[in-house]
Amino acid sequence: MVRGLFPTEQVALRVMDDAAIRSLNRQFRNVDRATDILSFPADPSDHPHRGDLALSWDAVQRQARDNGNTDVQEAAALLAHGMLHLAGHDHPDDESQAEMDRLTREICASAGIKVENFGH
Repeated sequence: MVRGLFPTEQVALRVMDDAAIRSLNRQFRNVDRATDILSFPADPSDHPHRGDLALSWDAVQRQARDNGNTDVQEAAALLAHGMLHLAGHDHPDDESQAEMDRLTREICASAGIKVENFGH
């Protein structure tokens, strides 16, 4: 169960377009393309700040349409996914990707948002 992921911590969110998130992706990950969400964990000494999320609204709208979601469903899933990264989860292989997808759906469901497909 992931309810209450960061009960005493804060996360900053910046919503941007594909061009801005591509710039961040290039600057911080050496990847020259837009992505849907980026997670930037804070230094542990920064308590109560857990980290920052950057969300591409262009990607939310595009992926929502492709995945049969509303913008709210898609954004919620991407934000949940980003929060899981801030909590230390990653998805280097199919098994861990499936677990992150399950946890993402669980977080969304705990907020009353049902999603099946999301992301790329």
